[in-house]
Amino acid sequence: MQRSTIPVGVSVDEIVERYWRFLSRNEQYALHFAQFKRRYQADRKSAEAEAIMFSLLRAEKLNPDIFEDPGTGGPDFRCDLSPGESFLVEVTSLDSASVSKKSGLPLRIDGAGGGAYGLITEKLLSAAKNKADQLGGHDSPGVLAITSDYDFAGLLLDRMAAEYLMTSAPQINVPLDGRPHYMTTDLRNAVFCNMSLLDASGNPIISPRRRSISAILLIAIHSRESRVVGLLHPEPASPFDPHWLPRVPYLRFQHWPITGNKAPTEWILGEPDHSSATFEHRLIR
Repeated sequence: MQRSTIPVGVSVDEIVERYWRFLSRNEQYALHFAQFKRRYQADRKSAEAEAIMFSLLRAEKLNPDIFEDPGTGGPDFRCDLSPGESFLVEVTSLDSASVSKKSGLPLRIDGAGGGAYGLITEKLLSAAKNKADQLGGHDSPGVLAITSDYDFAGLLLDRMAAEYLMTSAPQINVPLDGRPHYMTTDLRNAVFCNMSLLDASGNPIISPRRRSISAILLIAIHSRESRVVGLLHPEPASPFDPHWLPRVPYLRFQHWPITGNKAPTEWILGEPDHSSATFEHRLIR
């Protein structure tokens, strides 16, 4: 008997409908419900991403609750795992048209094809820049979930995307004396650190930045599942424990602080091959 490969998760519309009901039946979320309805009408993809992220956190038994203040803003959710152990989550959605333009890929998958494409590191970095302040000023670790339901999101929010966002694009160095080539980076588009001044010996000084973002989740949203990879800040204001979401593979620096212009990284947790974690869409209960 041939095994079915059809995802068993529910549809995005079903997730949104159940999230809508969850907000509407709880009086304490009345203002947030009104805000969510307006968001759904003005920016449907952003509202869908919010609902999907809440569903994922709920399915993983992380006890998410609405944290955003309808008047003053703030992170979307707070997850309370145990007394004194919690983290905040802010969700942002990338516009498919702008991602298509930046990557050079068509807006939709339409039959077979192939060709070159570009990563969207600058767009991911921009999303982190825009959300860093929103996650700041809290005692709990802050997680930024960058989502996209673009048809090619699986290509653009994968392990390579995480590596380029962590260190910038690698540079190949070929010594003229015949020694083997080696890789370096200038950290120009590195999300968690930058290379600025030189010390007394002429070595670059690497400084942390955006310390309010303890971790980033890159989430490719598909019709009935989402695929996730993560990045860990090397020196956050409040550390995020990756074991809170252990199915996700996380990229981190092998050593910190970084010395010189090499920034080796490593993957931890997730599957043995550290491929994207797949979360089937589940109804909110």
